[in-house]
Amino acid sequence: MAFQPDTDITGPVEPYWRYAEQVMDEAEKRGLFVIMSELWYGAGEGLWMHHVKPDNARVYGAFIGKRFARFKNLMWMHAGDRNPDANLLECTRVLAREIAAAAPRHLHTVHNAHEYASARFHHEDAWLDVNMGYTYGAAYLHILPEYQRTNPVRPVILGETGYEGEPNAIELLPDAKKGDLWNPYRIRRNAWWAVLSGAQGYCAGTRLWRWEANWREVMQARSTVEAPNILKLLQTPEWWKLVPDAKHEFVTSGFGEWKKADYATAALASDGSCGVVYLPTTRTFSVDMTRLRAPVSATWFDPSSAGRKAVEGSPWENKGERRFVVPGKNAVGDEDWVLVLQTQASRKTDATR
Repeated sequence: MAFQPDTDITGPVEPYWRYAEQVMDEAEKRGLFVIMSELWYGAGEGLWMHHVKPDNARVYGAFIGKRFARFKNLMWMHAGDRNPDANLLECTRVLAREIAAAAPRHLHTVHNAHEYASARFHHEDAWLDVNMGYTYGAAYLHILPEYQRTNPVRPVILGETGYEGEPNAIELLPDAKKGDLWNPYRIRRNAWWAVLSGAQGYCAGTRLWRWEANWREVMQARSTVEAPNILKLLQTPEWWKLVPDAKHEFVTSGFGEWKKADYATAALASDGSCGVVYLPTTRTFSVDMTRLRAPVSATWFDPSSAGRKAVEGSPWENKGERRFVVPGKNAVGDEDWVLVLQTQASRKTDATR
């Protein structure tokens, strides 16, 4: 029990919070960065939304900020699966300000209801550091507008999307049918759609939150195992230079249809050193090679297995448009692939990392 009485957030139970610190210590030893919800408001009928007011939020925020201020591997995630009414909006702001006063080095984000990113209600709040996207629809539709927000500019992440084997408002996907469930392909597709639409990261989720008898098996869900493949690809090029190809100036044809399941997302480095294209289905498409520096080497990356294979004929000069054909099925029998185009200079940089 965290509090005594159990709904009074101003009455912390010491053994609970000592154990919470031990968990954070262990995470730090293992090199894990933790995104912590300090008070989960809750979807539907809600949880803590019934017990939080600005006055007790002020006491609790000061307590928890001071308690965890020593940890360097922590970002606070406020709210929790709910859009705020006037009371909850003020409570979130009080919690964030009190934590920030006690632990000024920590980052802050907000987890609203699905289809509402953090900045939807908190864009003007100076304490908001990371804009967390949350969607069960096609991720590019949700993430790109958040990436394009300005005054101020913040990093965007896809904090949550569908869970393997669950329905999770799957009807919002453009290719969903009645009775469908989220599968590894749809989850993987949303992750790649997001990171090539401006997301700086992706958090993989599962039905582990249910704590069912097979929870160890759930931890090895294929969609979770596949999630690090994004890092395996993007950790070598200078990914922070990638800019979404929103106007189709890089991928000029064959990019599919906006708001449809076949839409291909792409991003090009601001200095022309590399370009990345995610193709959710087999097709022929064209790339304007003049957007890159020469010479250009091309590689197909399998997002389901992290396997790679060189594109025959590369490297090329950066001249004109070049047509590519997605190479059929990947390691798990799906059709999605990632095309990676890199200059010789960026490849040399990779070798030194």
